[in-house]
Amino acid sequence: MSLSELRALSHKAVAELAQERRATRQAAVERAVGRAGIPRRFRSHSFVDYQADSVEQLRALTLAQDYAANFAAVRERGNCLLLVGGPGTGKTHLACAILSRVIGDGYSGLFLTVSEGLRLIRSTYSAGADRTEIQVFEMLTSPDLLVLDEVGVAIGNETTRRAMLFDVLNARYGEMRPTILIGNLTAPEMENYLGERIMDRLLELGSATVPFTWPSHRRKANGA
Repeated sequence: MSLSELRALSHKAVAELAQERRATRQAAVERAVGRAGIPRRFRSHSFVDYQADSVEQLRALTLAQDYAANFAAVRERGNCLLLVGGPGTGKTHLACAILSRVIGDGYSGLFLTVSEGLRLIRSTYSAGADRTEIQVFEMLTSPDLLVLDEVGVAIGNETTRRAMLFDVLNARYGEMRPTILIGNLTAPEMENYLGERIMDRLLELGSATVPFTWPSHRRKANGA
C-alpha cells in the first residue's frame, strides 16, 4: 500500500471517528431532553416550504440557508444568529430548518426555550434530582448548535435569568460553539434583555442580526 493510500485511510478513519463522536453527543442530548430538540410542530418544516414573498423574507431565507450549508465554517468560528421580530413571522421555522439540516449533516444540536432551560437548571436543586447542575450545564453547552427560543420572555428573577444565560452563552462562546437566539423583540430590546456582557461576546463573533419585520403569517392565514 502506498503512502498516499495510507494517508487517505488515516483521514477516513479520523472522519469516521469524528462522526461517531458527534452521533454519540446527539444521542446523549436526545436521551436527556427526550427529543432531538425540534418541537413536533416544526419537525417537518424546511427551507423549501418557507414562504418568502418579499425581498426581506428572501434575505432571511438566504441567510438561514447559507448558515446551514456552511455550518462547518460557522462551527469553526462560532458565529451566532439573532432572529428578532414579531410573532408568526417565521423565525422558529427557519431556525428549526437550520437545526434539522445541521443534525442531518452529522452535528449535534438542541432546541430549547429559555423557560425550558431555566426549568432544567432549577430541577437540579431539588432533593433526589435526576441530574446534577453540572450535567444540565453540559447538556446546554456541549451541542455543536444550540437554538434558544422565546428570548425576551419575562420568567423568574431577572438577575438569575441573565446569570444563567450568561453562563451558558459565555461557555459556548469560549468553546466557539454557535447559538441561534430567537425573540419577539426588536434588536435593541434583545440587547437589553440579554445584557451588555452577552451582546459584546455575540458581536465579537460577528453574529448576524436578522430582523423579521413583516406581518404574522398566522394572522394572514386566519384572514386577520
